Amino acid sequence: MTLIVRNIGRLVTCSPALGEGPLGVIVGGALVAEGERITWVGRERELVAPAGADELDARGRAVLPGLVECHTHLLFAGDRSEEFARRLRGDSYEPGGIHTTVRATREAAEAELFRLAEERLSRCREFGVTTVEVKTGYGLDAASEARLLDLILRLPGTVPTLLAAHIVPAEFESDPEGYVDLVCREIIPEAKGRAAFCDAWCEAGGGFTVEQCRRVLQTGRLAGLRLKLHAEQLSHLGGAALAAELGATSADHLEHATAEDARALSRSGTVAVLMPGASMMTRTPYAPARLLAEHGVPIALSTDCNPGTSYSENLQLAVALGCALLGLAPEEALLGVTANAARAVGLEARKGRLEPGWDCDLVVLDGRSEVDLAYHYGVNLAAQVVSGGRLLGSSSS
Repeated sequence: MTLIVRNIGRLVTCSPALGEGPLGVIVGGALVAEGERITWVGRERELVAPAGADELDARGRAVLPGLVECHTHLLFAGDRSEEFARRLRGDSYEPGGIHTTVRATREAAEAELFRLAEERLSRCREFGVTTVEVKTGYGLDAASEARLLDLILRLPGTVPTLLAAHIVPAEFESDPEGYVDLVCREIIPEAKGRAAFCDAWCEAGGGFTVEQCRRVLQTGRLAGLRLKLHAEQLSHLGGAALAAELGATSADHLEHATAEDARALSRSGTVAVLMPGASMMTRTPYAPARLLAEHGVPIALSTDCNPGTSYSENLQLAVALGCALLGLAPEEALLGVTANAARAVGLEARKGRLEPGWDCDLVVLDGRSEVDLAYHYGVNLAAQVVSGGRLLGSSSS
């Protein structure tokens, strides 16, 4: 199958060498894909159209790479709306609410869990997201975590991450070291060949210490998994420094990161994954995005889709919040959900850009400019979505 996308007002390649500015914008652009991969991008006046190709008319609108959602917990059962309502009445956020979701997820039938995940994934795609990282972490025993990984592997376009070290489960409350032993001895070996990443939550009050996280991540690395870390979310514990020390692909949250953390992350090339929606919904501090950017740390943005602190599949909204609440420029925020987000999930050689050799994942915006993602906020601006060279929602998809 050959696809031509033509009549593009602004083709936002996110490859600076291909066009103007940091986003590599081509005005009056076009694109050709053979099968799942892009074979040509450029100005439409230079296009030599292959015979017999399917054509998609962008009608003068902006075209962006398919958005990459690089941090979600969307595989869960149960509901925590009452916990959310209590916070609005004045209660502070307590990590222990995760236990509620663990119980519901363990008890849910496999078919029900998969249906719920499919529905959430479908909503992500409606907003122009073509790649989604999905974490475990609501099983917290060997059988349940393996079940969650197997379900993620059935969801198309996902990147599976093992988050067995999400919180100390209730049955190990008096023996957190015993649970870390279980994660390293049984759960991580079962994830080999299933998960792409190993993650942990480095946090006091139910999470894991720096040394416990070090042990989990080093065991994950020995099992062939790449590394991520929830770091400096509710307090400054040293997780960012650990992520940098171990060369983690990403350090996520970073609401309490310091200049020293920023320097360390910049040296290691670790992506900072920031989630302004989670801070907004919990009324907690925002990540110091400008500090991180000024130190040269690559920044990605995410919804942090989860049942407790940020129940949203709208990655477009994260772009607007990244600009309005974190102080990012529109181009920084857009790279945060495309090229940098692809880097945060280890797919920087295939996703997040529109250039020859990359996957043909793209979004035709209902707007003339990429800035509309921040400017015209709170609505769905994805007019058409192409994933793997196929138009989603069409008879050929």
